[in-house]
Amino acid sequence: MNGGGYAPVAAARRQRPMPADRSTSNSNETGLLINVIRSLTSSVSEDQREAEKSRLEKGYKESGARIDRLVKDHQQDVEKCLVSFRDVSSNISSETVVFFYPARLIQSPDCRERIHNVRNALHTVKSLLELRRDDLKKLWHENAQQKSVCDIMAKLEELREAPSKIENLISKEQYQLAADTVTESRELINGRLARVEGLSHLSAEIERFTKVLIDRINDTLVNMLVVEPFEKHLLHIIRTIPEHRINQNPYCSSLLTKSRSASSPVSSFHNTTGKSRIVSSVYALSTLFRTVEERNWDVDRLMMLGKNMIDKMIVNTVQVMKIGAGIDESNEGDTTHLKQLMQLLSAQFDSASQKHAEFGVLVEKQLGRNDVLTSFWRSAQSAIEVVVSEHLDINPLLEKQNMMGSVGRKQLFRFENTACAAPNTTSSSHQAKAVICKPSAYNIKVIFPILSRLMETTEKNMNDSPCELRRFMHSFVMRVFVERVKGELASRIEGALRGGEAVRISSNKKILPSCEKVLTLCKDIHDLIISLELYADRFAALWILVLTDYFKNMTDVYEKMTPKTADPSMPSSESAPTRCQKISAAWTADDDISRLLMSLPNWHTASMSPMTPAVESEQDVGERNKKESEILIGNLGHQAQNSLNENNLITDMNDIKMFASLHESLRWFSDEIRELVYSLPAPVKLMLDTCMVQVQLKDGQMIDNNSVPSAIEDCVRRLESIADSCLLLLHIEIRVHCFFHLAPLVKYRNTSSNNEVDPEVVALGKDLHQFHDNLKDVLSSSKLSYVFDGLGHLCASLFIHYSQFMPRLTEAAKKRVCRNVWGVQQRLSRITNRRESDLDRARAFFDLLLDNTPDGILAIVPEKRSLFSATELNYLLALSVRSDKTLSNQPGALEKRQSTLNSILSQRK
Repeated sequence: MNGGGYAPVAAARRQRPMPADRSTSNSNETGLLINVIRSLTSSVSEDQREAEKSRLEKGYKESGARIDRLVKDHQQDVEKCLVSFRDVSSNISSETVVFFYPARLIQSPDCRERIHNVRNALHTVKSLLELRRDDLKKLWHENAQQKSVCDIMAKLEELREAPSKIENLISKEQYQLAADTVTESRELINGRLARVEGLSHLSAEIERFTKVLIDRINDTLVNMLVVEPFEKHLLHIIRTIPEHRINQNPYCSSLLTKSRSASSPVSSFHNTTGKSRIVSSVYALSTLFRTVEERNWDVDRLMMLGKNMIDKMIVNTVQVMKIGAGIDESNEGDTTHLKQLMQLLSAQFDSASQKHAEFGVLVEKQLGRNDVLTSFWRSAQSAIEVVVSEHLDINPLLEKQNMMGSVGRKQLFRFENTACAAPNTTSSSHQAKAVICKPSAYNIKVIFPILSRLMETTEKNMNDSPCELRRFMHSFVMRVFVERVKGELASRIEGALRGGEAVRISSNKKILPSCEKVLTLCKDIHDLIISLELYADRFAALWILVLTDYFKNMTDVYEKMTPKTADPSMPSSESAPTRCQKISAAWTADDDISRLLMSLPNWHTASMSPMTPAVESEQDVGERNKKESEILIGNLGHQAQNSLNENNLITDMNDIKMFASLHESLRWFSDEIRELVYSLPAPVKLMLDTCMVQVQLKDGQMIDNNSVPSAIEDCVRRLESIADSCLLLLHIEIRVHCFFHLAPLVKYRNTSSNNEVDPEVVALGKDLHQFHDNLKDVLSSSKLSYVFDGLGHLCASLFIHYSQFMPRLTEAAKKRVCRNVWGVQQRLSRITNRRESDLDRARAFFDLLLDNTPDGILAIVPEKRSLFSATELNYLLALSVRSDKTLSNQPGALEKRQSTLNSILSQRK
């Protein structure tokens, strides 16, 4: 081909003129580009240039995205155009190949003609292609219009079927797909098909199903968040109830059906399907509600529906429990059923709280709300307040004002939506369903521990302390319950101590009825302290108040039984001192005498528990009796002879028995109170130890800055002091009777009477028997022994002591004195079941008068020295001298023999 020296020549390319519109567009674009460049170069501020640059980049990206979208939408047309262009281009290339032959070939006429023909053909093709391009463009526009019309028709068909599709998806509980369908339909109606007329009815139908969808989603969520957690616990109760009783209530019947079905809440509560339903429901709500306001509105509505459902489920729970426990109009429930109800409600709220916590995480993620759990516990508190108020006998309309204090404070009661808000028939029916036992303020004892756990759970979940429920309970306890308990305690203790009730002795018990009643009050307060630990200090203060009142009453009872008279040795005036008319009461009140008597071993023996009796040797008993006799004779020996009269004695055996009952009752009461204090839980004791109280006693004495346990112990000790005074008084009183009856024996009397013993001995024996008969059924054996033990030694000491006041004794009088000693010994032995050998010493004392003269007595002193004291031997010698006919009239006879006796006694030492 290159042999002729010709090089191939490329075909000439004709410059095709630009269309007018394209040139105009290019000029516009060129002008725009120039303006942009000018603005970029002439801008003074760097921020302005950056802003212009950002705007250009954004426009470039939008243009690129638009071109990509247009290419994607017209992909088929573009491909067809490219294929057609490729075919035409290949055909042209085959026709124009001749131009690449050597030039010498073109010089042939045939070749020139052929080239001319080809050129003409090319012009023709070019014209045809230009015409075809316009036709293709026109057809392309028509095709695009047809596709758009078809697409609109398809969307209209989908829109027409949307309501039925949404309804079908709702019935299948496919809420997320239904929400997507609603969203797509709304976008079509408000977007692409906004200008299409006649869609208003279809739009209204879709909105109607949208509301149905939202309601169904909310109902489903309420059912899963509230109903299922509550019914999960009720199904366990249903399975324990006989079927014939279940069929009496429609709700129980429905629960029984659920328990038998495979899709019961128990089986589906924690499964994956249940969780996916919650997730699907939340996603559906987030799809349906685009704006924050709409989402917040629906969440608030959902929480309100949940609150109403909680109230309804509580009523259903009470119904199920009533049927399970067989509670009806003829069979009322008690606090045990109330406690079970509150425990069940607590478990139900815990289960519902767990579901709300899971739900709250999804809501916070999808809807932007983080107060779901808080709203639930706020509704739960409101529902619990209603239940508590109905069972605590609180009138919500009246008590609210009392418990609120001022108008501006936050409300603690919210009963606007309950049947209790208005006194109508609905209210009574609602109350009949929601109350499981008789309302009473004291029901708080069984439910407060459960409420405390609920309050702690609420505060933990709401991160709010104190929570509203705690404020409600605090207001009720502090402003209503404590005052109500205080008033009832005052009424009950007044009834227990009114009139003769405080001193009435039960026919078959040792303990006073008033003491039992007061102890019952203290046990009730003890139960309140344990049940309401947070308010232990308040109820402990009431405890101290009851003990203080009882101490005052017992003090009054004791003082009435031991009346006082004005001291005759003092000037007469209104403020003159008084003294006890009864010798035993006066000695008991005397600190020195009572302290001495209580220091003796027999007192400690009587005070100790019978399980741990004190052990005394015979020598110890003798020393103790001797010391006690010396104390009594030293204080009453001369008074008994001169001024002791019947008014100084307690002769009413009912009073004697009362003193014994008072002692045993107060001792028993004190032990019981200490046991109650000891049984308090350790946290309560720790709280009470840090609580200081002030106590005012009957005499105006004020005990301040004492801890509660110390104040209680102080009250108990004061009651024990009254009990000890009663026992000591009995111990002294029976000995005062011995003084009273034996003192007259020193007087001279006619011995011609045929009676074996003097009337005083008979009267003493009668008193001793009456004492024993009235005390044996009341006092314990150790305390009865304390009253009667030592009487033999005292009587023997009295006979010997009173011998110094006896006048001259005849032989018959000496024998009579010996019979009197024997008579006392016999009567006392019948009571104590012992020989009372101490009286043998008194008989031996007077037997020496029968067998010996004064000088004979001096002769036997060395061998009788261990039996009698020096003072007693002096009494014996003086009586012997007075009874001797010769020596009694001889001056100095007694002094001479007393000197001899002292010499003998000193030698013995």
